[in-house]
Amino acid sequence: MKQLFAAVLALALSACGPTYVTNTRIPYTAEKQALADVVESYRVALEQRDIDKLKSLVSEDYYENASTTDDPTDDYGYEGFLKICEDLRDHVSAVRVEFDITSIDVVSEDIALVDLSYKSHYLFDGAGEEKVWQTANDKNRITFKREKDKWRILSGL
Repeated sequence: MKQLFAAVLALALSACGPTYVTNTRIPYTAEKQALADVVESYRVALEQRDIDKLKSLVSEDYYENASTTDDPTDDYGYEGFLKICEDLRDHVSAVRVEFDITSIDVVSEDIALVDLSYKSHYLFDGAGEEKVWQTANDKNRITFKREKDKWRILSGL
């Protein structure tokens, strides 16, 4: 009888579904999980230096102001993003990135914000020099735009 009760209880608990978005302490919704999945796809594409995958995750409306609203000289759009992808492919031989998503906010039907902390390590190819690892740690906000039922990155890379 105890085994039957334990089996029924385990079955009932497994039917409840996830409580949190994967690898976070953010309450689960399908929408928030979908956004976290795009962030994870971005992380994997970076580590694999998969330019085609990176392009598929980013909106052609992408715009980055480098967090300096009063200095437009460091701003760039989708074409600038493509240049960064070329640099990643041509000058970086290894990438390791860790993300810790701290919040996911679906602002409207087609805009969402994901806040995260990251640690990144890039192995740059030196021009005739020794390869050099560079490390960065920071916090960031990625803005997403829904395009044809897919979330794409609009800014924040």
